[in-house]
Amino acid sequence: MRRGTRSTSGVALAVLAAVAGLSVLLWSSSSGRPLLGPPTGTWEPEIGLPPPLPSSEQTPATAAPTASSQPPQEGWQVDWLLLGVLLLVVVVVLLVVRALLSRDRDDDEPLEMEEDEELAALLEASGDDVRYRALAEGDPRNAVVACWVALEDAVRRSGLPDNPAETASELTRRVLGRWQVDETSIRTLSEAYREARFSRHPVSEQQREQAVAALDRIHEDLRRRALAEQERAAQRAGAPAPADGEDG
Repeated sequence: MRRGTRSTSGVALAVLAAVAGLSVLLWSSSSGRPLLGPPTGTWEPEIGLPPPLPSSEQTPATAAPTASSQPPQEGWQVDWLLLGVLLLVVVVVLLVVRALLSRDRDDDEPLEMEEDEELAALLEASGDDVRYRALAEGDPRNAVVACWVALEDAVRRSGLPDNPAETASELTRRVLGRWQVDETSIRTLSEAYREARFSRHPVSEQQREQAVAALDRIHEDLRRRALAEQERAAQRAGAPAPADGEDG
């Protein structure tokens, strides 16, 4: 669910460096000043030139142009356009960096309260009581459906915002994947749920057992993740980590 921020920081620095380079190029093109030009020193040997003509003897071709003869300057229009492009690029870069930082968080960062409640709800929904009832109570069809619906209810109780473009099953699969649950177990249980929920042919006891076994594997993956989080929290607090059998 989380990765280190080193890769994100590197991406952010590279993007900011690109923006800085683009800014220099835009400034250079808008101001008319080249980034690289000929040397401006006086190392060239001086060559004798004829004395300048008196001002009264200057011809129209050699006379300096007056202010009225200069073409109007329209460079400010190009400057505003380039400035707008630059601001747009900066905004896009900031949004990308913010998205990367929000997605890739440090592994040592503790869980937020919402995430902790979400993990606890998923552990309860896949726990021993749910699996025992699925094996011992009701017909196989209802048992298979109950295994997956328990996970959907746990995700719903965790308070995640609903996405109109995402079904409850899709949201549940995404949340389980975010907690590093094995994709095969998720797919096995979700497909068994769809078959039991929408098909008309009988559901066998073997299908019930397979669904419960998939839920058991999901629970074990969630349990390992919870133990890893507890171990990191204990290391930060300087206390011994809980034993493997003490999470309840």
